[in-house]
Amino acid sequence: MNSPINPSDFSSAVKTDKAQTLRVKRGFYALLGVAIHTCICLLIWADGFLYASGIEFISIFVVIWIGYLTYFALLKTGINQRFQDPDLTMPIIFWAVTSVMYTVSLTIEIRSLLLMFNLLVLVFAAFNLNRRQYIIVTLYGIVLYMGIIFYLKIFHPVKIDIKEESAVLVGYVLLTSALSSICYRISNLRKHLHQKNQKLAVAIKRIGAISMTDELTKIKNRRYILDILRHQALMAERGQYFFSVCMLDIDHFKQVNDVYGHLVGDAALKALCHKVLAGLREIDYFARIGGEEFLFVLPLVDKEQAKYMADRIRIQVENANFDEVAPGLKMTISLGVSDYQSPEKIETTLARIDSALYNAKRTGRNQVVVQ
Repeated sequence: MNSPINPSDFSSAVKTDKAQTLRVKRGFYALLGVAIHTCICLLIWADGFLYASGIEFISIFVVIWIGYLTYFALLKTGINQRFQDPDLTMPIIFWAVTSVMYTVSLTIEIRSLLLMFNLLVLVFAAFNLNRRQYIIVTLYGIVLYMGIIFYLKIFHPVKIDIKEESAVLVGYVLLTSALSSICYRISNLRKHLHQKNQKLAVAIKRIGAISMTDELTKIKNRRYILDILRHQALMAERGQYFFSVCMLDIDHFKQVNDVYGHLVGDAALKALCHKVLAGLREIDYFARIGGEEFLFVLPLVDKEQAKYMADRIRIQVENANFDEVAPGLKMTISLGVSDYQSPEKIETTLARIDSALYNAKRTGRNQVVVQ
């Protein structure tokens, strides 16, 4: 039988779409970061603190932006999902650190200002990196900065104060190491939270399934079928849709309990459910609404067709052999049938069906009455 759509029951495709949307947002943040970096470098260059000609400056940032735009394009087009790591975190982090460090190598007086962008890169990395990756990224930035100092010391000794640069290096190493540790902890917290949210979603789904399932017969319960009826009514009110509802009651079921005992009575209810389900279509809905009463909803079926289907099920139950439950056990059922008449309330429909069922039981049982 069909089940209502559960909001927590996301398909893998939907999950992938959400993950991809998040990746695109991160790509946008990366573009925002490089835009800020470009603006700061432009201001520094205009003030004469970034040593590059106009052509060199443009060439450098054209290359930098090509890298970032390629990253964003891969995310936007979904090509990234073909890679083993669809987040592409490590490639863009390495590109960002390399870009920042190259611009750091072109300035002297306010080099520390550009170094701060590496801290922004580490914060960005907090989205996905594990401990090993954080260590690699941190060491990569430190090695690049040491290489810059070494290069300037060898080839441009006049431009560099080794004591000052050593102090900046120590500060940079300590700061990036501390920030990497903090960002790693943040990343770990995010992963733990994500795992707990997944477990919670599974638990909620299970609770939802339990709350919609009859404990004894394992078919759906009253709450479930009422939700289905409201949903069907909404569809009918929009037009070009109709459905019928049948209420079923086991005749003289108290006698089954009295003669055979409640355990056999429970087994009889389960067996009856199997018989009824065998007579319904895949698109039909069936539920136990209490005691020995059941309700089934028949989409795209008018009341005359519903009467025919209900009578067929009645005959199947009447002719069924319940010897597997108790030797010589026979059961019959009475059914009330009606169609939904838009735009009436579901309660009105149910009252009409209940009245039909009452008439079926009052006038001899083991029959179908259409109200």
